[in-house]
Amino acid sequence: MNGIYLHLLLAEIRKDLIGTFVRDVRMKDRLIILLLRGHSLHISLYPTVMGMFLDTKSDCGFDTMKAISDTVRSCRITEVVQECFMPVVRMQLEKSFPGKEILELIVSFYPEAPNFSLRTESWQRNAFPRYVEKKPKSSIFDLSEAQIAGADVDYLIRNIEGIDKKLAQEIDAEILRRVKSALRGARVRPKLVSGDPLNISLSSNEDARSYPSFNRLFKAAITRFEEERERKRSEQDKRLLVKNMKRRIARLRKKILQPAHIEGLRTAGDLLLSNVTRIKKGSSTVSFLDPYLKRQRQIIIDPRLTPQANAQKYFAKYKKEKRGQPKLREQIAKLEKEIVVLKSGAGSGVAREKIDSKTGPVHEPFHKFTLNSGSIVYVGKNARSNEQLTFTRARPADYFFHARGVEGAHVILRANVPRGQRPGKDEIRTAGAIAAHFSKARKQRNVPVSYTQRKYLKKSKRAKVGSVTMMREEVVFVDPGLPE
Repeated sequence: MNGIYLHLLLAEIRKDLIGTFVRDVRMKDRLIILLLRGHSLHISLYPTVMGMFLDTKSDCGFDTMKAISDTVRSCRITEVVQECFMPVVRMQLEKSFPGKEILELIVSFYPEAPNFSLRTESWQRNAFPRYVEKKPKSSIFDLSEAQIAGADVDYLIRNIEGIDKKLAQEIDAEILRRVKSALRGARVRPKLVSGDPLNISLSSNEDARSYPSFNRLFKAAITRFEEERERKRSEQDKRLLVKNMKRRIARLRKKILQPAHIEGLRTAGDLLLSNVTRIKKGSSTVSFLDPYLKRQRQIIIDPRLTPQANAQKYFAKYKKEKRGQPKLREQIAKLEKEIVVLKSGAGSGVAREKIDSKTGPVHEPFHKFTLNSGSIVYVGKNARSNEQLTFTRARPADYFFHARGVEGAHVILRANVPRGQRPGKDEIRTAGAIAAHFSKARKQRNVPVSYTQRKYLKKSKRAKVGSVTMMREEVVFVDPGLPE
């Protein structure tokens, strides 16, 4: 991030930041939104597209950064500081309740470790693990036109604060005068050379689009980058979806049986019933003359069952295949049609949350509750939904809930807390109440609900669909209910 352009951006938006109160801090991937009263500060910490812009739009679907938001909510921004054109912005906050306290939000745009941090007198909390601090370099005002003539690109980047590779490559005496003039308050029209990676210029590049302000430029660049990122993610999802659907079709086609094979199941049952007395006890195979095929036919049977029971097994399988074969063909045709729709681009607007790897674009297979803290609770709708939720959707650090000793839905709590921290007691009780509500104990009170992290669950290969075993377990007693 070019600290000089960051300085010029802050000159435009500083007056709109100072004096405003923080309502919330939200985050999605490496995008952070600081919700203010009347405005929102959008911060991009993607290494190739770093920057920020102030916008009047405040509504967003991002998750609340609970650990930071709870501390800075209702704090007033008293100062916005950037030291010596460094790629670091420090926003001083004043907290008046329960006692007066000075906090600091730090936005660090160093390419090797972009970060968003909250600092108090006694501790610091970072959005990402790596945080770096550096000493300031020389100011660009100390750079003369004579030094420009003999300096190489690496020297300028290493020794002059605020100069990045792009500016170092194009700077000359005229651009140096223009930059210094802009830093003293002269009006400039920045140009966007490229969006990813983000390259800005003050020179007259005919291929670059100019903007009336740095705020407008950063807004356009970051918004365009996020839209393109979502488009690529959607395309990747569609490719994966088509691949999984083709695999599904291949598995279904292996289950398709010829009519003669299906009729052979019924014939096997008839032959067993008509030759009961000839079947020796404990036999695993028998051979009889098939009147339809006009030849001997070998039939596999279960030696633990009677001939009549083996015959009934063949009849049951015959009925199952007779009913199921048309449905298999219908499923194959449906999947093939959906593949055509996805490849044509008609499914490009399908949301990531509403893509099922087996059957294509469908409604969300789980109930979903968003808590006031920003945490999300997912609830399975049936046995297969439970299994998909627990063993496909849930992450290892998510929390699994299930009403103890009764049948019920799988419930997953995705807590909005920093990595390694447990959700609060209120969230545990809320998720437990939801699990009790979606169980056969929903009309009872003080229901025991077992919970553990997803990584402490395992599933036996012979277990029924939706069955799990907890290797660790805690219990909370709650009254069934749903969040408001």
